[in-house]
Amino acid sequence: MGRSIWSVASPPRQPTRERLIDASAMLFYEQGFHAIGIDQIIAEVGVTKTTFYNHFESKDDLIVAVLRDRDERDMRALDAELARRGGGPFDQILSVFDVLDDWFSDADFRGCLFINAAVQFPNLNDPVHVAASAHGENVRALFERLARAGGAPDPDALSRQLCMLVAAAIANRHGEGDMKAAAMAKDMASALLERVNQNPRA
Repeated sequence: MGRSIWSVASPPRQPTRERLIDASAMLFYEQGFHAIGIDQIIAEVGVTKTTFYNHFESKDDLIVAVLRDRDERDMRALDAELARRGGGPFDQILSVFDVLDDWFSDADFRGCLFINAAVQFPNLNDPVHVAASAHGENVRALFERLARAGGAPDPDALSRQLCMLVAAAIANRHGEGDMKAAAMAKDMASALLERVNQNPRA
């Protein structure tokens, strides 16, 4: 389907705040959060330091804004993509792994922006880590909603198992270069859902 819906290299937006967020997202994704300084971001966007600080108090404030923006855009894109693909709740759960497969084939794939952020800011109370973790919780909530709609006896447990498969697939693709990681994770998710179908909620 062309560029993945989760590609960080999205079409740029015009307002200054969004331009700063979009440019920073790509720089952080390609080079890491700690490797990029404010001066490089300012030069990339072509604004003054005063303009930057009119929108963000600090680099960390910008990083949090980037993560929140990407989370909102990625979840909205995923909801639209699942609706486009159709099917029942369990079909849509498996479609998430097809979306992963599309993403893993993207030439710009550099791992998960949110996982990268959580690793590079490991303190659980750091605002950056909190913002990164929120994306994982939103994905888990989506899985839980679909699991509940599909009649899973324990939607919360199933959603957490599915998130572990997603994380493992991303790690294998990013760390090992395994292009079949999403397909393998989908097979494992399918086995989980088949077991649920054999023991539906009473």
